[in-house]
Amino acid sequence: MNINSLEITGYESDSGGSMGELGSYTLQLNPSDISFEVGRTEQEAEEEVNAEGSSITSRAITFVRRRVQFKFTIDNTGAIPFEPDGVSAADMGSVSSSISKLEKLTVIPVDSTHRPPFVMINWGMGTLNVFGSVEGFNYTYTFFNSDGVPLRAEVSITVVELEFDGQKLFQSPDITKLPIVKEGDSIVSLSEKYYHNKKYYLKLAEVNNLSSFRRLKKGSSLEVPPIKKKY
Repeated sequence: MNINSLEITGYESDSGGSMGELGSYTLQLNPSDISFEVGRTEQEAEEEVNAEGSSITSRAITFVRRRVQFKFTIDNTGAIPFEPDGVSAADMGSVSSSISKLEKLTVIPVDSTHRPPFVMINWGMGTLNVFGSVEGFNYTYTFFNSDGVPLRAEVSITVVELEFDGQKLFQSPDITKLPIVKEGDSIVSLSEKYYHNKKYYLKLAEVNNLSSFRRLKKGSSLEVPPIKKKY
């Protein structure tokens, strides 16, 4: 990726792994403007039951999340010396194929997950680096040739950043996670990391059919489900 060009990369899931990468789109012209909305969100506290069966109230967790909107132009009138990403000579100058590529990487549900892709937005040295989901995708064709073929479009994309545990990660707090066990991990430490409470280690061991709480096999995968009220 050229750090001088904004790049949009689509992923099948929020793990962001290279195996689930759907492809990337490089802007022909960088954004005309970028707006950031930074807000604090709180996870509602729920009454839960700990591993010993006692009723507890989960603490609310505060997140700082960014909503980023940027606008840019796709132009195939010949005014720019290189074509937009996703178009070819067969398109007869139309920018519709470029729009279609963007849609596929950002908003059209993925066959394997039946949900829209997750996206990584990168531009410059720290100017824009966001991983999240696309909340809004809008475009307007602004110039046509005599046959009605769209040669230029103005695009606006809004991305809502993902966060978990107070940090921006490639994970959602509301879905089952499958972390890989690393050196030094234990059931207790994983309970603290994902549930913010060590007392859930018994439930975590039960879900994964573990007979020993002391030693986990490095490189193995554990199932970490959301802890709901029913527990």
